[in-house]
Amino acid sequence: MFKNEPKGRFIYALLLLLATLLLCFSFGFSSDNSIWIPLILVAYFFACRFDVPLRELGHVNADHIVVFPAAILLNNPLLTGIIGGIAYIFERIYREGIKNLKLGQILSFFIVIINNTLASFILLKAGAFKENVSLWKSYPLLLLALVVFASFGFLLLVLDRLFCKASFNLKSWLKHLVKYSFFLVMSSPFLALFLLAISEKHLQFIVLSFIPLISSIWFLRVNFKLAERNDELILSYRKQEFLQQLLLQETGSIDNQNFLKNLLLGLKEFVKWDRDFLYILSLEFEKEPIVYSLSEMPPDPHNVIASIENILDQDIPLKEPQFSSGKDFSPLLDTKSKARLIVPLATDEISFGVLILEKFEPPFFSDSEIKFIHLSLIQIARFIQDRILKGQLMTTNQTLLKQTHYLSEILKISNLLKIHLSSHEILEEVAKGISESLGFQRVLISLYRKEDKVFERFAQSGLEEIWSKISEVKPPENNILRHFKEEYKIGNCYFVRNVQPTAYTIVPNRKKSEGQDLWQPDDALFVPLLTSDNKLLGVISVDEPKDSKIPSLETLNALEILANQAVHALESAEIHSEVKHHAVVDGLTNLYNHRYSQESLTKLLKQSIVMNSPFSILMMDLDNFKEINDTYGHLAGDAVLKSIGQTLIEVTRKNDVAARYGGEEFAVLLSGLDKNQAGMVAERIRSLVEKRVITDESVNVPLRVTISIGVAAFPEHAKEQRELLKIADIALYRAKQAGKNRVAEGP
Repeated sequence: MFKNEPKGRFIYALLLLLATLLLCFSFGFSSDNSIWIPLILVAYFFACRFDVPLRELGHVNADHIVVFPAAILLNNPLLTGIIGGIAYIFERIYREGIKNLKLGQILSFFIVIINNTLASFILLKAGAFKENVSLWKSYPLLLLALVVFASFGFLLLVLDRLFCKASFNLKSWLKHLVKYSFFLVMSSPFLALFLLAISEKHLQFIVLSFIPLISSIWFLRVNFKLAERNDELILSYRKQEFLQQLLLQETGSIDNQNFLKNLLLGLKEFVKWDRDFLYILSLEFEKEPIVYSLSEMPPDPHNVIASIENILDQDIPLKEPQFSSGKDFSPLLDTKSKARLIVPLATDEISFGVLILEKFEPPFFSDSEIKFIHLSLIQIARFIQDRILKGQLMTTNQTLLKQTHYLSEILKISNLLKIHLSSHEILEEVAKGISESLGFQRVLISLYRKEDKVFERFAQSGLEEIWSKISEVKPPENNILRHFKEEYKIGNCYFVRNVQPTAYTIVPNRKKSEGQDLWQPDDALFVPLLTSDNKLLGVISVDEPKDSKIPSLETLNALEILANQAVHALESAEIHSEVKHHAVVDGLTNLYNHRYSQESLTKLLKQSIVMNSPFSILMMDLDNFKEINDTYGHLAGDAVLKSIGQTLIEVTRKNDVAARYGGEEFAVLLSGLDKNQAGMVAERIRSLVEKRVITDESVNVPLRVTISIGVAAFPEHAKEQRELLKIADIALYRAKQAGKNRVAEGP
């Protein structure tokens, strides 16, 4: 019942109890008119029932119109005081319930007894309203008793605050004392008439004097009510004005110390506290929270911040104020604190701060004070939320514009990659696109050569000056793969800070930048080129963003898209290359086919005519190939054809064309060789074929074959394609006729 009460109040209550007991011994309880006690009790109860609350002071009622008549009727100051105290405490129990009775109301019980007793004693001792005492003599004595009644009651309330070491506004209290005294003085003439009528026991006079007394009291009570309502309206207006001025003057500066100071000072003008701590999550990404306090910082601010963060991290966000005090109360800001109020800085949608207030002594926070602080912080929270939303809208707009630009550039590169380009051309386009669209001054694309365990630098943008030098360098796989760690991974990219340089590192000639969000010379960003089955084809590495900032997530996403497109284009180019290869290459011998040899001959003839350079044709046919098929089967025949194809590939140069002309016939186009040089190549082929031993799973014995070759040369033998082929055929026929396994020249 009496939790959280200061020790000083208990001491004061004990002193008042002793004073009351002293009065009991002094005056006793005897009275000649005790029949009036029930009526006086009821009258005093209703006087307390229709009291008027005064801010910071308590309640004011018309109990003086009961106290002084009771004193005249009972002729016992103590009994008058005790009846008043009992009636008062009964009314408070009736109003709030016995469980909610507070020590302050017990104190008021003793104050009522002592104050009523003293005022009654003065009135009776002075002989006011006795027989043969005129009204003119009694009235000044009544005024004196009323002054003592008001002043002594005020003094007892002040002593209560002093014992509790509680703050109070003396100026405001004196103002209320003056107003209450005026209330007593204004009603005193009617009270004097009523007391005179009681003393003379004149019933009609009692009734007639009581009516104007009650009317004056009611009028003054209404006046008090109106004054109270007016004070409330003024206070409410001041509160609204404070909040409006605060937001109007400091709009856009929630992280400004002056704004926070003005906010707390303004709140403290209406609600008193001893310690405060304001915690606001920063409106900017990755910035520290804002912490502010009017008073000194708590001994352990980190513990306070940790407690606040626990509150903000709860599954159910804090939306309503939390008040705590009592036995289990644990101070957070100061060891002297006995009550705490936690008010969220939140709206219905978001919670981003907390205000903690603590008080050392009662009275603690009233419901109206808690509501005002909560509403104030809701208004501030809405202002913050508006700022966040506006910022998010601007950021979203900028992001959309950037994404539109990225997508436009990606589409442009995508359209280029649809063309059947070579791998080198594809990667050159990707490197150029990354540099132009994503704003990196240096782009390097390397392909992974798993069999050699190295990366081959294949394409670039922004490295033209040193490309001839660095393109020949092939970094070992570990030099790149060491960066592909989970701690560096963002999406499918790897962003590495403070890269340790090696002999293969391309170090830019730049100074270190100041700022956490700025790109540094030793930063690196890698995007692996991965197939759908997670096979590593290569890596894109970028450096030196044009805006000198660490790339945003949008930029990283765009890089990933371009990397995926490059992978698809490389796979498409590889498939296209394979299809093209199968279209011009014989599947069995791995030599070019008849069509490709004819097309190559046409191109070579035109080129040789223009450049006036020679070339030769070797037309070849296997000797006795039908017998091998008939004797050993077609699988053995296929093995022989493969062997011939391998021999021709080994002998011919890169710019020569070796083809399977049809069946067991072969043709070779020798660019830049005359008939003598061609004859030497033909002889070498014949000799290698003769010496080669052919083995195959389908044949139990080793096979040997021979070949006959006819040679025709441009321009010595002919200058037209058909004629050259005819001369080569005739030369081949002559070699066959001469006994096979030989070379013959035309014509």
